[in-house]
Amino acid sequence: MLNTSLRSIATIIFFCLFCSISAQPPAPSGKMWEAVPELSDEFDFWDTSKWFKSLWNYGVPVQMRAENSGVANGKLWIKATLDTSSTRWFQTSRIWSRTQISYPMYTECSMKTAHISGYNTFWMNNGDINNRDEIDICENNSKPSITSYTSWPYLMQSQYFLTVNGNDERAKGNFDNRNLADSNPLQGVPWNEAYHTLGVWWKDKNNVQFYLDGEPAGSVSTTRDFTRSLNIIWDLWTIDAQWSGGIAAQADLMDDSINTMRVDWIHTYRLVSDGSVDIEPEKEAVKVKVFPNPVKDHLQLEFLEYPLGNAKIEVFDQLGKLVRAQALTRSNQQLSFVDLPPALYMLKITNGEAVNYQKVLKR
Repeated sequence: MLNTSLRSIATIIFFCLFCSISAQPPAPSGKMWEAVPELSDEFDFWDTSKWFKSLWNYGVPVQMRAENSGVANGKLWIKATLDTSSTRWFQTSRIWSRTQISYPMYTECSMKTAHISGYNTFWMNNGDINNRDEIDICENNSKPSITSYTSWPYLMQSQYFLTVNGNDERAKGNFDNRNLADSNPLQGVPWNEAYHTLGVWWKDKNNVQFYLDGEPAGSVSTTRDFTRSLNIIWDLWTIDAQWSGGIAAQADLMDDSINTMRVDWIHTYRLVSDGSVDIEPEKEAVKVKVFPNPVKDHLQLEFLEYPLGNAKIEVFDQLGKLVRAQALTRSNQQLSFVDLPPALYMLKITNGEAVNYQKVLKR
């Protein structure tokens, strides 16, 4: 019980540290999340010890320039501007971390996209076009010039590349933020209209889990191994291609109300031992839906697999104290929050050997 409480406290502390939309997954048993300062920033100033401006170009019409990015008003920004005198008329920029990191790690940032036909990206990379390991957390185009792409303003477009001697292993996902929970205030909000929280849990050499606005947003498993430590990168770019959503309109680059992507913060963590003596292997996650969240009176649990005889839910408060426990005997079941004070709670749901941790806000 003591180690369970300590793990619950560590998880809840992280959730409360920064923002209510944070999606950091619960640490596996015997582990805890430790901040990586070199890859975390509130962007109160431009920190040259953490970031630099990488100016290698994509294809025409992109031209990377140091002047097109910086930090102002607590935000990292990358702006697309127009140079009518050059074939590389799409002037933009790229921000690159000086520090690399490998699994097991988790990183997330709060980002608002430019409203032009271009990729607003948050990604990780090490290598070149022919030999590289790459995790693309987000490639959002909120205003594709191919107007039939009506779903694109809502797509996260995560993917990975494992490239060896020019041969790609790749998988692409198109998580749609209209599929977020009905209780999520960012459900269906285009990426240029609000800051969205984008995250990735790089679990091991073959498994990556993406997050969006506090919810899981697809995962990938690889046959090749991720073997390289990766840098964290943001950039904004366009290309005249169907797969990118089409080329940006030049007039949009002259409109300062839509031509800039911004990042409010980034937080990065690595897994370390929590010092407990009963370290257990990570268990399979229980397949269960929990709603509404935030909750007022009653929480609904909907199992996607039938609960076994020892299925139960435990509720911990912000001090790691067990405040509620209930056996789960049906595929649909309610849990009362009526007499619990408004606060953030951690749920531990077990079903056989499978375990699922979730945070719930009581209003």
